[in-house]
Amino acid sequence: MASFAAPPATRYLHGMPVLPKEPVGISPRVDCVFRALLADPDHVDRLVDFLNAVLQRSSAIVSVQLRNPVQPSEFIDDGQIVVDVIATDAAGEVFQVEMQSWNHAALKERMLYAWATLYKAQLEKGDKYTELRPVVSIWLMDENTFRGATGFHHRFRVRDEDGVLELSSHLELHVLELDRWRQNPDLSTPAGLLGWMRFFTEAETWREVPRDIDTPVLESAMSVLTDFQTNAARNDLYRSRLDQIRVQNTMAGSLAQALADKEQALADKEKALAKEAQALVREAKLRERLIAAGIDPDSK
Repeated sequence: MASFAAPPATRYLHGMPVLPKEPVGISPRVDCVFRALLADPDHVDRLVDFLNAVLQRSSAIVSVQLRNPVQPSEFIDDGQIVVDVIATDAAGEVFQVEMQSWNHAALKERMLYAWATLYKAQLEKGDKYTELRPVVSIWLMDENTFRGATGFHHRFRVRDEDGVLELSSHLELHVLELDRWRQNPDLSTPAGLLGWMRFFTEAETWREVPRDIDTPVLESAMSVLTDFQTNAARNDLYRSRLDQIRVQNTMAGSLAQALADKEQALADKEKALAKEAQALVREAKLRERLIAAGIDPDSK
């Protein structure tokens, strides 16, 4: 299998570290960078560390196998890039990680659909339901998803209205709101997740991993950003993807504005019709009073 190992984030001269003069300027939230970070078969330790940081289980995940690893073509052309990362562990549990930059109207339905698709795909004709394994979906949202929510990390399961009786442990969905973290970073967050949250929201402005969160895994993650900064082919791909995202966001914004304008026009029309209806009602009542007073309202 081809190697996609990135060079060290810190370079050395005469045995001494030489830091870059400028911030790395590469966002880990751009799809091609995100997949290079978490879907590299030669650096699965980054994905394992991220999963453990998010899930905070009593028994840590030891290893996973990528089901859709980074492909060489993803660093050659600027075609469509798979946006999610899918892996399984030795017990068959499925993990999906996705970075989403746009909080569109049907996003929550898409989250459920993606989970359901992975869950259903485990069985083929003749398989037993007992063979189904849990599917864990983790969504990193660049925009806030839930209005009025507190905290940045939302965990969803299937429970009854009292929140006690669990239907099944097979559905586990996590949403990490990066913008909510930016607005109010929770420094009491466990160290592992704290480091990743800061990485995904700050790393493009770093020259090196800050000492207070420095770990070998984050050093490895930082080296990916450095590689996208210094490798011409990867940098071209990054700039192309960044431009496409800007175009998509612009189009989405224009569509949202067009829909808002249409809704406003409909509201204005409904308001005008309501006024017209009220005027007709007043006219009818006036006619009734005139007739009651012996006056023919239609006489000239």
